[in-house]
Amino acid sequence: MPEISKPKIAITGPNISGSTAWFFTALNIGIAGGKPVRVTPESFDGTFDCDGIIIGGGADIHPDHYIKEDSTPVERSLWLKLKECVLYPMELMSRLSSSGYDKTRDVMEIRFIQYALDNNLPILGICRGHQLLNAELGGTMYESTLPLLEKDARIRSPFPRKTVLYTTNDSLISRIAGDDPLKVNAIHSQAVAQPAEDLKVTAKEEAGINQVIESKNSDKVLGVQWHPEYLFYMKAHRKIFSWLVREAKK
Repeated sequence: MPEISKPKIAITGPNISGSTAWFFTALNIGIAGGKPVRVTPESFDGTFDCDGIIIGGGADIHPDHYIKEDSTPVERSLWLKLKECVLYPMELMSRLSSSGYDKTRDVMEIRFIQYALDNNLPILGICRGHQLLNAELGGTMYESTLPLLEKDARIRSPFPRKTVLYTTNDSLISRIAGDDPLKVNAIHSQAVAQPAEDLKVTAKEEAGINQVIESKNSDKVLGVQWHPEYLFYMKAHRKIFSWLVREAKK
């Protein structure tokens, strides 16, 4: 019998760094039976040779590319800030980091989002990809999660430290990952606020931050605020990549 070709999954990322996220995302796509293809602003030549798309995590989205949702500033104590840095070293690293925006990547990924939607290709947004997907379709975004957390510590860890609860019945994410609440990680500082008109929020974390967006009209559009690629040892998260590859085969 002739060999069935593996669907190509374009995985977007930055020119510099991003190797760890690429490795684990590619690993998950390979486990799911797909062929991962890395795409960066430098390597992208304007062609879209893929069957599915992952818009990956990374730097904050440039303010030019989203509508900001107003939020009330909250005075956070020095003790709370120290607690965050001690409990979650990634928060300390983030505060010490001088990394800025990646506008060139934003522009490239917006083109991939448009291509996926125009051609009915399955698309998965991860963390910043989840946010950019919503922003490109007209939704709003919180510039920072800190006002939402108020006096609670911001969790920033690649390990599952949060619980995500479904907010609607028969959602795409529940059909993919199962009905039980999901244990997820968190490596983000921005968040989806109001979903775009064509999208809906189907899961939130206990603090109320939106964790999943889906299309109202298609089972080929999914955004998750966490990083499922780092949770490959948990079946529920591997199923997200299996869904993408399965849809890409169609």
